[in-house]
Amino acid sequence: MRIGFDLRPFLKEETGVGIYFKNLLLSLSQIDQNNTYFLFSASLKDRFPSSKVPPFSERRFVDFPLPVKLMNFLWNKLTWPPLDYFFGQRLDLTHSPSPLILPTRGKKVVTVHDLFFMDFPYLVNWETRRHFRRKIAASLLKADGIITVSQFTRNQLLGKVALDERKVRVIYHGLNPLFRSEILPEEIKEARVKFSLPSIFILFVGGLEPRKNLLNLIQALRIIHTKHEKVPLVIAGPKGFHLKKLERKIRENGLDSWVKMIGYVPVEELRIVYRLATVFAFPSFCEGFGLPLLEAMASDLPIAASRASAIPEVAQDAALYFNPEEPEDMADKLILILEDKGLRQSLKAKGKRRVMDFDWKVSAVETLRFYQAVVEN
Repeated sequence: MRIGFDLRPFLKEETGVGIYFKNLLLSLSQIDQNNTYFLFSASLKDRFPSSKVPPFSERRFVDFPLPVKLMNFLWNKLTWPPLDYFFGQRLDLTHSPSPLILPTRGKKVVTVHDLFFMDFPYLVNWETRRHFRRKIAASLLKADGIITVSQFTRNQLLGKVALDERKVRVIYHGLNPLFRSEILPEEIKEARVKFSLPSIFILFVGGLEPRKNLLNLIQALRIIHTKHEKVPLVIAGPKGFHLKKLERKIRENGLDSWVKMIGYVPVEELRIVYRLATVFAFPSFCEGFGLPLLEAMASDLPIAASRASAIPEVAQDAALYFNPEEPEDMADKLILILEDKGLRQSLKAKGKRRVMDFDWKVSAVETLRFYQAVVEN
């Protein structure tokens, strides 16, 4: 098969979709020596680093100095030109890591991570509410194969869009092997100094966006400080458009000196930050999967998480769950973990067992089989 990908989701900072796509392609490159992979990137300012190009044994890679906005307009609005054009030959299949198809003369596979924009329209902007849902529905109907990253998202998708369920396949994420690697004592000391991390803290990892429910987490932190001893919260993730609201909420609750935002942290250092934390908080309203759950479990970190969307499907019994709409419930569950050593040890042990169920090579094998089924169909 001739299989095409757009590598731009992990051109720069790797979060969410970018992490998924990078790990999937790296694993595909390790298991597949037979097919040819056509890899595309385009940006006016940034060249795709050669070190990040997945090392397929059979590949063609092109990197064009074209504006990102222009490419997005051509593909998302006009669905033209086909990716085949940039390589001068017909591709059998393209895979987009988002619900928007990648134009091609061959078969089209997309990945749907979640349906947040449908479930929580009041947390997205007007343009997304008006146009994105219709555009996504049209794209999904044109797609020849659809991957969802949880059974929860598959069920939601089939309930909202009139799709042939035979073309929708659940394939779970895997765990980056770095999170299972040994960490040296000097690395721990360096990370603690670099990020000024205290000896005890609550950790959140993710983007600063409304669906991550950080405003309620800040409210929960204030409640913790009234019921328990004062514990810091460390937020690791890119500072998105939600930053100003979050900073205002922190000030209003008098928590300026108790909330530390360390920004985007590369995975090589992030794995150490997890090891230094006391408890992991995951308060999201909506997650199609939740990669940080796997990272926390692999890092021997007890989890307090939202009882919503795909989170219980992924973490199962390796987390203590709360209602994401109730800061008081969130605070009570975090306090339980902070105060009960036995509970912490139990959650850590369950997490260690649960995370063994997730492997990127398994995900890659299942994805390659799906490609073959789509092309042969």
